Amino acid sequence: MELGEWLSRGLSLTWRYKSLWLFGVLAALGTGAPRLSGNFNFSFRTSTPPQPLPPGFPEAVRRWLEQNWPLVLLAILGLIAFSLLLQLLALWAQGALILGAGEAAAGRSPQLGFLGRQAVARFLRLIGIMIVLGAPGFLLTLILILGLVGGTLLLFLARQEGARIAGLLLALLAFFLALGCLLLLAAVMHLWSRLALRAALLEDLPWIAALRRGLQLGLRRIGALLLTWLVLDVGVLGVTEFLLSFLSVIPLLLWTGAALAIFFGRGGPVEVSTMFRFGIALITGALCLALLTRALMAPILTYVETVWTLAYRAWAGLPAGSASEED
Repeated sequence: MELGEWLSRGLSLTWRYKSLWLFGVLAALGTGAPRLSGNFNFSFRTSTPPQPLPPGFPEAVRRWLEQNWPLVLLAILGLIAFSLLLQLLALWAQGALILGAGEAAAGRSPQLGFLGRQAVARFLRLIGIMIVLGAPGFLLTLILILGLVGGTLLLFLARQEGARIAGLLLALLAFFLALGCLLLLAAVMHLWSRLALRAALLEDLPWIAALRRGLQLGLRRIGALLLTWLVLDVGVLGVTEFLLSFLSVIPLLLWTGAALAIFFGRGGPVEVSTMFRFGIALITGALCLALLTRALMAPILTYVETVWTLAYRAWAGLPAGSASEED
């Protein structure tokens, strides 16, 4: 079965087993909120424009932070914990989705409860795989950040203007080289994870054996692997993410304008409490928009995971279900 057949059969399975979209919604939470890029100059006019910040406003903010720093710290820790929980939930849902796609590909009707329990039973393997494959990128990112900070400090310490310019050029060159290596490493680890997760789930291998199995299949099928990645991850997922990001700009700007009108439309001095409520309103709107876009991503993500599962089964030599069993 070639890529064209996988794409066609994946579409048929995705449409037939819409119950798997539930796992697609949860798995999409781990892909993050839509990325908004570009510069937008938003002008907001009222009959009484808000007054500039009063002279004592920075001092009021400082006092508020001193009085409420435990709350701020708790909020930051809560956001970190919530983000980690979302990533774990998305990984579990991705595992259940891969198992469901494997059941559908084998000609069996996937059962959500059974898939969820099977994903829980293999969850530690999935975590081990993602930690091993994510560690090199994390370390390289940390080195890149430390290098940027160190290079910036050295530039400030340099006394001669020529040395600063030369140092800046070298720092930029090193940054782009490191960034290129980081992106290449991320692509390699992503492809490896595509195969290793399916080895752990579909062939019931321990996480170390799944990593070896994924590496072997990837090296053996490097051409087909890259083509599948370009079509599915870069083409289907990438284009969908771009369109959702582009379309989400308009409601986000409308929400921002409404919040500005509500909190600052009457003019007058700006208070710390008003700024805080305005920030909460923006975060709430962005979160709702992100949840909506993730829900729209569910069938696309289900389709991509299904096609990847069909490809893996073919590359690994797993038996394929007959077309008659799916009709």
